[in-house]
Amino acid sequence: MYLSKSGLNLRRTRRNSPMRIAIYVIVIMAGLYVLNLDRQGVIDKPFLPTSTATRSPISFAEEAKEQFSLGRLDNAVQAYQKAIELESTRIDYWIQLTRVQVYANKPKDAVKSAQTAILIDPKNSMAHAVHALALDWNADYAAASDAAVRAIQLDPNNALAHAYYAEILTDSQRWAQAGDEARLAFDPNSMDAYRTFGYYMESTGNYRQAIQAYQSAIKINPNLGFLYKQTGVNFRQLREYDIAIQYFQRAQAINPNDIETYILISRTYFQTGEYGRASQYLESALELQPENAKLHGQLGMVYFKALNYEGAIEELQCAVDGCDWETEKKLKVKVTGLPLEKGNLEFYYTYSSVLSALSTPEKPYCKRSLPLMDQIKAFAPDDKVVAGIVQENINICGIAANATPKPIGTPTRAPLNQTPLATVTAAKPTPTFTPTRRP
Repeated sequence: MYLSKSGLNLRRTRRNSPMRIAIYVIVIMAGLYVLNLDRQGVIDKPFLPTSTATRSPISFAEEAKEQFSLGRLDNAVQAYQKAIELESTRIDYWIQLTRVQVYANKPKDAVKSAQTAILIDPKNSMAHAVHALALDWNADYAAASDAAVRAIQLDPNNALAHAYYAEILTDSQRWAQAGDEARLAFDPNSMDAYRTFGYYMESTGNYRQAIQAYQSAIKINPNLGFLYKQTGVNFRQLREYDIAIQYFQRAQAINPNDIETYILISRTYFQTGEYGRASQYLESALELQPENAKLHGQLGMVYFKALNYEGAIEELQCAVDGCDWETEKKLKVKVTGLPLEKGNLEFYYTYSSVLSALSTPEKPYCKRSLPLMDQIKAFAPDDKVVAGIVQENINICGIAANATPKPIGTPTRAPLNQTPLATVTAAKPTPTFTPTRRP
């Protein structure tokens, strides 16, 4: 039996569902609506990259606080500056920027920031208070005192104004009034209050009380290097050298590029007679700042005390005359010599003394030493100690000039009547790198 295909309908008839039609209509209408919004600029075009969100000034200010708490003072300064770029009339940003700039050892910048804050609001007590702090760290004590008094007049309960005023009075050696202001500033939650009280105690020789105050400040903010440095200085005053070095090393860990910390550690080892360690820390500091003539002078003084006279000549020459210096990393720098002034006088007469003592016909160092001594005499004509050193060096150079040159290979021996080198500069054997309290 055969079936005919002609009678069979093998295709299914597709019916249009009402629901499907409704969905199509909704999709089409939605597309037209979106297209219309796009034409009006109400929405962005699809598939375009998302724009980067602009940071708010508050977020930068919060970042600045965080950086300060971590001890990253330069980063905190930059964050406050970015906040100010976005909101330049926000006075509290200027006030905080001033305070951080002071602690970042940028007091001149801090004065300008404080002056801007005062322009924004002349009656803001904190603006005048941080202005006083900045002026004090610029050693402008009279102006700083006026600014602190103004801050207190505007708000007698401003504890920080009292704290900064106590610091100014301490610098002005007005001890009794400084103590009164430091006590008025007491705030158990204020790092600044403890720091200024510690500074007052340190300046009056109360080193234990100073240490306690600085340690309280450290508990509030454990990442500020200058607090560790000041604590270490007070332990060193008490001759507790090992503890002092521990505090200095903690400051160094917070800021490895702070050369003052290297100087503090070097000074401490110098005081204990460990000249090798003392020189190592100054050499490390010079790798960071090879152009720093003061560092060369300090290292020269340590070499001299360690009886490394040739090394002392090399370093003191850089400090006094200047030199072209090459670091261990083969970086070449030009060192400009220091002017002859009170803080550099010891470098000058020690340099001339070593030159005189090591001068021979083969190495006529006196050609440089004698002009140096003329400079020194002119600078300090009434200083009897310096005059004695200069005269001794002149005598030594006279002996060296009349010495008979020795044949090559003959051992060199100093004339019997020549002053031993170790007695030449006995006036002030201690280097002149006494640390300051500033970070």
